[in-house]
Amino acid sequence: MKIAFVSDVVYPYIKGGAEKRFYEFSTRLSEGNEVHVFSIQWWDGAPLLVRDGITYHGVCRPKKLYSGGRRSVREALAFGMALIVPLLREKFDVIDCNQHPYFSIFPCKLASMLRGGRLYVTWHEVWGDYWYEYMGPMGFFGKLVEKVTTKLADRIIAVSEGTAAALERLGVKKERIAVVPNGVSAAAIGSVPPGSEPVDVVFAGRLIRDKHVDVLLRACAAVSQKMPLSVLVIGEGPERSSLEALAAGLPVSVTFTGAVDDRTLLSSVKASRLFVLPSTREGFSIVTLEALACGVPVITVSDEKNSARELVQDGVTGRIVGPGEKELSEAIVDLLGDDARRLKMASQCAPAALNYDWDRLSERLLECYAK
Repeated sequence: MKIAFVSDVVYPYIKGGAEKRFYEFSTRLSEGNEVHVFSIQWWDGAPLLVRDGITYHGVCRPKKLYSGGRRSVREALAFGMALIVPLLREKFDVIDCNQHPYFSIFPCKLASMLRGGRLYVTWHEVWGDYWYEYMGPMGFFGKLVEKVTTKLADRIIAVSEGTAAALERLGVKKERIAVVPNGVSAAAIGSVPPGSEPVDVVFAGRLIRDKHVDVLLRACAAVSQKMPLSVLVIGEGPERSSLEALAAGLPVSVTFTGAVDDRTLLSSVKASRLFVLPSTREGFSIVTLEALACGVPVITVSDEKNSARELVQDGVTGRIVGPGEKELSEAIVDLLGDDARRLKMASQCAPAALNYDWDRLSERLLECYAK
């Protein structure tokens, strides 16, 4: 089977859940299939790169991903336009396009119509009315583009049951949706030792508004009034400078690492007592699954747009609480103040994550393509 993965951002140059997903699947599916990746050229040298049995097509030069704290519309349009000719040069059995940034779905549909093959769109989250919060009155156009692009795919691959349900509410028929979640590599995680510097609470992810790291920092400041507390924030993003300024004025020890490689991330998580994700918008959250696979209990929030809560068994592998500072601080005190309970949870985390191994999920994705 000849497969094309399409995404403007690509791992390991840009690190996020969507990028990691396509990387893990393309690596595994390249054994026995011909796999191509179309993206912005984040690497140096020639635009065509063959690595680990995968052919990477850099269709245009890098552009600024964020503008004013939001994903750049200009970058999305430029990538979509640059895709047209490279995609039409090849004929694929399957084109799997990342949902974001939407405009790339249109040239993928054109290539599917003119050259044959089926178009799949991997959908991470449905924004719906959130577009108005994100863009103000202009959110009408974002919502319209989201609605239109759901109709272009032959089939939509949702990364979680929550996303699948939201797609149905958007009008997508259930038979057009397949759920293939994100995963972890149990072997890779098992090979990483814990870091030498233990920490009480760790967060990892893009430092953007919807992650609510500011709420976490204030909650940890409240906890520090009751017990000593160290906090590690892993990740990069437009909110970093404001978060560092906030942390500097709080009575709690906070370390910001910026972006790190996978081994450093896993090592740091393994050295922590709790992983806390206060995000109210997660299409899945691979890092939550990685924390569980590392044997670290997870605290996340109960917002309906936070699909990370699907991964956590409340009271068994972590806690699911309200999104406020008070609820987060109480949950942190609850688990850090009772080591026996926290360790019992920790012992149940890794077994719960085994069902999400990338090897198993790759077979599931290939079956989806074959159908």
